[in-house]
Amino acid sequence: MAAVDEGGIAVARERFFADEAVGHGVRNRVLMSWQRCRSLGLVPEHAPYLYHPDVDMNGRLVHAALPVLDQLEAQISGIDVSVLLCDEKARILQRRVGESALLRSLDELPALPGWGCPEQIVGTNGVGTALVERRPVLIRGPEHFAESLRLHACAGAPIRDPISGRILGVLDLTCLDRIAHPAMLSLVVDAAARIEQRLLEQTSEREQMLLRAFLDATHRAGVLPADLLPSHDRLRLLEKATELISVGHVGMAMVPLSGNRAATLRSFPVDDPGGVSGIAVEAVLDGGPPRYVASSDPGDGTPPAKTGPPSLDAVLKATAPATTPAASAPAVPAEAATDRWLLAVSEPSIGRLALQARERLALLCEAGARIGTTLEVTRTAEELTEVAVPRFADHAAVDVSPDVLRGREPSSLGAGLLRIALATAQRESCLQGVGSLLHLLPSTPQAHCLAMGQPVLESGPDTALEEGEQGVGSVIAVPMRARGVTLGVVSFYRAPHTDAFEDDDVTLAAELVSRAAVCVDNARRYTHEHAMSLELERAAASLKQSLDSQRHFTADASHELRTPLAGLRTQLEEARLHPDETDLADLLDRTLGDVGRLQAIITDLLLLAQIGAIPPSALERVDLARLAESEAARRLGDRHTTHLDLTGEVTVDAVPAQLVRLLSNLVDNAHRHAAGSVTVAVRRVGDQAELTVTDDGPGIPEAERDRVFERFARPDTARGRRQGGTGLGLAIAREIAHAHHGTLHAEEASPHGARFVLRLPLPE
Repeated sequence: MAAVDEGGIAVARERFFADEAVGHGVRNRVLMSWQRCRSLGLVPEHAPYLYHPDVDMNGRLVHAALPVLDQLEAQISGIDVSVLLCDEKARILQRRVGESALLRSLDELPALPGWGCPEQIVGTNGVGTALVERRPVLIRGPEHFAESLRLHACAGAPIRDPISGRILGVLDLTCLDRIAHPAMLSLVVDAAARIEQRLLEQTSEREQMLLRAFLDATHRAGVLPADLLPSHDRLRLLEKATELISVGHVGMAMVPLSGNRAATLRSFPVDDPGGVSGIAVEAVLDGGPPRYVASSDPGDGTPPAKTGPPSLDAVLKATAPATTPAASAPAVPAEAATDRWLLAVSEPSIGRLALQARERLALLCEAGARIGTTLEVTRTAEELTEVAVPRFADHAAVDVSPDVLRGREPSSLGAGLLRIALATAQRESCLQGVGSLLHLLPSTPQAHCLAMGQPVLESGPDTALEEGEQGVGSVIAVPMRARGVTLGVVSFYRAPHTDAFEDDDVTLAAELVSRAAVCVDNARRYTHEHAMSLELERAAASLKQSLDSQRHFTADASHELRTPLAGLRTQLEEARLHPDETDLADLLDRTLGDVGRLQAIITDLLLLAQIGAIPPSALERVDLARLAESEAARRLGDRHTTHLDLTGEVTVDAVPAQLVRLLSNLVDNAHRHAAGSVTVAVRRVGDQAELTVTDDGPGIPEAERDRVFERFARPDTARGRRQGGTGLGLAIAREIAHAHHGTLHAEEASPHGARFVLRLPLPE
């Protein structure tokens, strides 16, 4: 039989332990197992089996598997193949070996009854890895993580309880890798299925024993006509009886019925001579003589004929409610009256499973009604956790890619997951809170489920959880996938003091997350479409603003340029008509002054038209204090002194040239109106940077303080009658402030004068 490509796997192992890309030299599921082992700190040179002295070697699993093991032992006689039966913790319960040479090899490991080989200790192997992945696996030679197992090949298949679906153990075939064959996996899967069938037959025997106990009780109690109670009352009694059976010990309950009646239910143990124990439930109606019911057909009270081995399911169906409610309850023959009305008999485990099935259906029904009521990603995630806690889990968390909240399809989850929802049944939670950015360790079940693309169940003290988690007994991690895209991961947790999750819980968790994933993806798509709609609205508003700016520019230019041009034309025409009376030098001075003012107006108008939204790439870190110092140094020759009031470095993200122009315009305005001094101050105010320019001039009336920022505004005040400027300086300054998401306003200075206040957001 052909062996695996040891050279290819050897290269893959070397690259793996050197933290290099492995490539295609090893199967993906084997690679994921190696990653789990390394994340737990295992080393291939040392992977010891552990001995457990308290292993039950004669339990239910061993009893069911013995005939199958005997058959396999006969089949492998004379062949270097061994059969290992292990429990749910990878501890060896039974061992059958075909040849003594292999026996010596297994003894050296040691692979002996009582010794354990979980993946968390031994590394990748047919038993431990089958338990972790909860499915059959075949591990060949160098695919084992431990060097001590490289000469072996092992095929393992989980053995499940046919009633609950819980994994009870693993059946494993081990041989030398040089004689291994892929058909080993099919053989061990078939043998595991035969063991599961034996477990089911054991259950059927228990049901038959309980049925005999039930028939004996009903024969003694007599038979109740089927129309004694309306169907809804019968259903209510049976539901409560199921709850009492699930408790597994003596108990009582009052059940209200129609017609102002009530029934008292009492549960008590019943035993069969075969040694099987069950729980029986009897009922007594208030307001009348005791009534009795049995599971057989109504009639003469004789037990039904036995046509074959009946099952407990048949007993429960026989006690199902009648389809037609009775108008009144007929009298029961006196000879049928005793002290008990027998309602049902069952094993506690059967009642518990029935209750769990009903609770799961109710939970799915509630999830369908409550999840997805809005088109908000975060709220949909919160609805999922609210449905799951506390009915399904003690804690539930939803972690998604940050791109999902922005409406984008996540390209990669490597940058971390953002926790957007968390619900807990306890006052204090050990889990990281909403808003936390999680970087998953490779050993966590969340990382495993994302890598495999399927739910992962882990439980027990060795469970690897997210950083900071403690006090968690079991966890189910489910990838949140919709339309072929992984959006994130949902984690359900149960505390150590509660029942651990089982396989049926994994199916339920996957169904809950599947429903929520579609709703989350719908909300994500809506967010994306809404963002695009807002972007189009902003683009339309920006276009309208541009058109308005062009119209303003045209109107301002035609208004402000017409008067200087007309005056200039008049002066030139007068000089041409009266050349002898014209002072050429004076004419040239006045003409050049008008041309300079026209040029300044055109420059400012063009700047106003260009100021708008600033792209992030154009922003630089600017120190306002140093900017103020530079402006003051530039004005050393001005008529008034520029004073500085600085409190240290205050930086903002801005376009440096525009902030220089803004400060220059404010200082120019202050110098034109100051009586003796101008002060520039810089400081921090909360989460904003503040720059103020103050003069000691006549000030600005409150009614005019906003109008001074309009284009070509000249208030009819002492300050407005001062000469100089284009009338656009303050308008330009405010536009620059707004483009940087800031504000600029004027206020009164003390004792007199005006103060212009610029506030810009501080960098994050």
